[in-house]
Amino acid sequence: MVQINTSDDLVAQIDALGVADTVKAHRKPPLPTRILRDLYELYHDQDTYLEFLTNYPLIPSDLADLIASELDPSKTAIATGLAGNPRCPQQALNRLVNHQEVTVRHALANNPNLTPKEFQIMVVDDNPFVRAAIAQNTSLPVHLQFLLADDASSAVRIALAGRKTLDLDIAVHLAQSDDTAVRAAVIIHCGLDDELLQLWADGDNLRQQLLLLRHKSALPNNTQTALHFSPHSFVCRSALAEQALSGPEMLFFAESDDTRDRIFLAEQSDLPASIQRILAQDASPKVRRRLAANGSLHESIALHIAASSDLGSCRALAKNPSISDEVIAYLCGHPEDEIALLIAYRDDLNDTHRDLLINQRDSLTVAEHCAYLEVDYTAISEPVVEQLAQSDAPTLRTFSAYSPHVSGRVRTRLVTDPSEQVRLAVASNPTLDDTQLKQLCADSNREVVFAAEDTYTARLRERSPTKDTDTSECATETAHKGSKRKPALFNKIVNFFGE
Repeated sequence: MVQINTSDDLVAQIDALGVADTVKAHRKPPLPTRILRDLYELYHDQDTYLEFLTNYPLIPSDLADLIASELDPSKTAIATGLAGNPRCPQQALNRLVNHQEVTVRHALANNPNLTPKEFQIMVVDDNPFVRAAIAQNTSLPVHLQFLLADDASSAVRIALAGRKTLDLDIAVHLAQSDDTAVRAAVIIHCGLDDELLQLWADGDNLRQQLLLLRHKSALPNNTQTALHFSPHSFVCRSALAEQALSGPEMLFFAESDDTRDRIFLAEQSDLPASIQRILAQDASPKVRRRLAANGSLHESIALHIAASSDLGSCRALAKNPSISDEVIAYLCGHPEDEIALLIAYRDDLNDTHRDLLINQRDSLTVAEHCAYLEVDYTAISEPVVEQLAQSDAPTLRTFSAYSPHVSGRVRTRLVTDPSEQVRLAVASNPTLDDTQLKQLCADSNREVVFAAEDTYTARLRERSPTKDTDTSECATETAHKGSKRKPALFNKIVNFFGE
């Protein structure tokens, strides 16, 4: 930073940095009084340098008074600097209280050196921003704070509520305001006495207790406990939402006449089976549905719900990602296709579940959905295959073509199916006979041909000799004849394609 030795050095710096940055640069260490007085004597007719002097917080009081006495009221920037300067003498502050410019009075309202007389004038200022600023002034007398507590402007009352030190009677008065923003300012944001927080928690004012739940800092234990026993069920539920419920609290909610209380309980984790059983028999379907969707549902309760005729609860249970395989299996056999379909779309099914969904149901609805989902399951029973193979939808016929339980009659029909997708699926079925495979090897679709060739090759490998004796006999016979023949498997493949 440039060393300031004369007023000319200071002038040069003000011209280079501006008023605000120069003020900031010379708070510590302060400028010598001599330089400040020289600046005024040489440049008292230039507003820029006067503005610097009035904004500099370490200006001599007599110099500030001199500037104020000679101040042109139209020079707002200079007046604003004086109004907010803690070194400004009382005589100057008194002259600025009735300044016509709002910015000047607003700056003055933040000055902690105001006298009670000046405070008395400013609390009834016409401008609400000035009154809001005076409401936060640390030197504002308490009796004037009471006056502002009834101010017509919400902004003024909110500013008053934001004081670091707020009289308890004023806080109580503001908390009863009809304006939600004012109530929120005093209850949520203010650091109030614990006794006052306890007063609101012990009361029956719903609005005050709801705001207490959103307090900016953690409430004292006694205050939290008081909210647990609030006469308003919503407050009680909200206060308990983040805590583990005790046995008596669970029973209280389970037997409550308010459905919302029982729904709240049904959503809690780690409920004992006894409480879950009470909720499973609740008269409200909403409560039963919330319980069925609970990730901590006991298996016995889940089976009880699955065996019930309550479709809503069964629907919620089928969507519950935490139910066991046994419960899933039970729902697979549910008489309503809607429930079984919800199970079919789960990602945690095993082959037992798929067998129940596809082969053990009276309706083909679920099996058809599994076909469209391209479920990787081929153990489809013969009766289901018979019905799917007769469908007009190629996807359903394709699904049936993979089954090892396809009858000969159905295989014959699938081999000549007009859909290439169906023929491609049946070409990989190992239950086809040689004639059917040869027929597919002559298919017009190359993918079908390749699939049929792979199936037939696998069959030939299964038929090839595997015993050591057979291998040695073949080798001896070949050596005895002295001819170089190709392996038997290769010859069979060549003969097959030659045909």
